[in-house]
Amino acid sequence: MTTAKDWNVLVPEKNRLVTPNKNERKSSAGLPTHIVIHVTGTNNLSSVTKTFLDDHSVSAHYLVTKEGVLYQFAPDGYRAWHAGIDSGARSLYNQGAQHWMKYLKFFKWYKGYPKDAVYVDVDLNPVWDETEAAFVRRADGQIWSEYDYFVNRWPGENQPVNFAQDPDPNNYSIGIETLGFGAKSADPAVYTDAMYQSLAQLVSDLSKKYEIPMEKGRVVGHEDVNPIGRFGWDPAPGFDWSTVRKS
Repeated sequence: MTTAKDWNVLVPEKNRLVTPNKNERKSSAGLPTHIVIHVTGTNNLSSVTKTFLDDHSVSAHYLVTKEGVLYQFAPDGYRAWHAGIDSGARSLYNQGAQHWMKYLKFFKWYKGYPKDAVYVDVDLNPVWDETEAAFVRRADGQIWSEYDYFVNRWPGENQPVNFAQDPDPNNYSIGIETLGFGAKSADPAVYTDAMYQSLAQLVSDLSKKYEIPMEKGRVVGHEDVNPIGRFGWDPAPGFDWSTVRKS
């Protein structure tokens, strides 16, 4: 009898790579209840693999390449470190959408912040040097349009998916990375048929094993559970959710 701590038979043995970046699921969490789909933000498989295998880094349970090849880095019964939410973002979420949607996480590589943007620390105080920033707000204090994708998908929601039940998605979910940058619209070169086929097979397998409904709210994107940290691009609007969900 297979258990949640066994390797998935869908993954070739040579592609079962043991990440050190995992720990035991809390007993209160039990078996996983959600599936979180990501984009890696790179097409470089060796770079992603190195990141997941380095000590004191991040991880995911699975990775799917554009060719549809599956990799596994942690059995499902372990808590992989793929979708953690830092304390600053948690504090913002607890204050409601009209507050947290005024802030984006600061990424030094992101080019979308306007010239007059205000860079702030974790306590929301302006910083002298943007490299010291935790978050970014607009100069006029209004809500960022980057959250339109979240609002359209979750109209009326005040917090991220499942945040009220558990503010740490790592506790309750299985993380699946798709190799690539994602895209704003459907692009067969980004979202290949082979990738979708393997992803659909994997999600269906996990759904049956752990009785996770293949529906909106249970099979979600990283930006659904942490929009401040992944505002509209993980896995991005071009992703076809009908391939991994029935509703």
